[in-house]
Amino acid sequence: MKYSAIIVAAGSGTRMHLGYNKVLYEMEKGVRVLDKSLQLFLGDPDCTQVIVVLSEADYDIPLPEGVERAHGGATRAHSVLSGVNMAKESYVMIHDGARPFLRMEEVKKLKETLKEYPACFLATVEKDTIKEVKDGFVVRTIPREALYHAQTPQAFETELIRKALKKVMEDGISVTDDVQAVEYATDVKVKVVIGDESNKKLTVISDLK
Repeated sequence: MKYSAIIVAAGSGTRMHLGYNKVLYEMEKGVRVLDKSLQLFLGDPDCTQVIVVLSEADYDIPLPEGVERAHGGATRAHSVLSGVNMAKESYVMIHDGARPFLRMEEVKKLKETLKEYPACFLATVEKDTIKEVKDGFVVRTIPREALYHAQTPQAFETELIRKALKKVMEDGISVTDDVQAVEYATDVKVKVVIGDESNKKLTVISDLK
């Protein structure tokens, strides 16, 4: 299955306190956080196009030959749509640039799932007991059987996610991931694909250790 990969790297990473975009942090000598995801998608023969969404401040950073650039926007929806509008394939995988530990096994699962469903995403099962709290006191215990941690990539038919992102932007809806746009704007059921806990997002400085 041929697809376009969109790597969202337009954030500022303020919670990391690095003073620069966390995707530019060198995990190994000469290998940035962003490079890990680039290497994976560039190594997949089914991925015919890699697009990196960048902020204005980072727009001219060095990228491998053939990797395309898209301008980030004021919101996630703006940034992702900027990349989606450049996609040439009928399917897209949208991945957070701050998730450098993605494995090809999970990408393969998504490709297989896309053969049957127009939208799918990686997620892991919640293992801890979850409490809803208000004003410092427990309101209730939420059954964890129905709770999952959303990851990326999130994979879609290109036209489906394009229309969904346009709708949330038109309606002024804030979304924290791309599946949420499909939830809001369409009646398409989004298939969960069980991922791996190693595919974590780098958020705070301790995540780099």
